[in-house]
Amino acid sequence: MEHRLILEYCKGYSDKEVADKLCKSYWTVKTQKKTIYRKLGISKDTELLWWMVCERLKINFDLREIRKHGIEILFSLLFVVLQVTNNGGDLRRCRMSRRAKTEIRSRNGKLHDYG
Repeated sequence: MEHRLILEYCKGYSDKEVADKLCKSYWTVKTQKKTIYRKLGISKDTELLWWMVCERLKINFDLREIRKHGIEILFSLLFVVLQVTNNGGDLRRCRMSRRAKTEIRSRNGKLHDYG
């Protein structure tokens, strides 16, 4: 049951939303979350997410290294995901919406076409 609770939190749900999804009371979910945090030696939702990422990738979860290099790891992982899911496209050639172009024009006085 703890694993299901972790999955719901990693989806970005709040305590109340997790409780509703799992048909449990808010306070039960809060207590279970606190117990999970204590078992894993973590203190934040972002650290719980990192634990889940490490679990899925089958790599050692070292909280000290994650706290030390957290943002670097995050951007590296994001870059890999973008490369894998991009299907060979060039991210620089993504088209801007008309609204974004209008906002750029209103700031600069002229339109720059990035598409």
